[in-house]
Amino acid sequence: MTTSQWKIQGMHCVDCARTVEAAVEQVPGVVQVKVNYLKKQAAIETTGPVDPLRVEQAVREAGYTAVRAE
Repeated sequence: MTTSQWKIQGMHCVDCARTVEAAVEQVPGVVQVKVNYLKKQAAIETTGPVDPLRVEQAVREAGYTAVRAE
């Protein structure tokens, strides 16, 4: 398993975090997503390499912006 950290912009509440989690969980290879809306961060656990553009797209389609934290 691999975990990557992401900065999520545009979240304001717990429901926003749940929306992002639900969107990212649909990306193939994603096992678990934990979003902290107060810190504007997401930890994404995957089974292996996942195309970051797919994660960004899923978050964007949910109405937010994702940037991988390096």
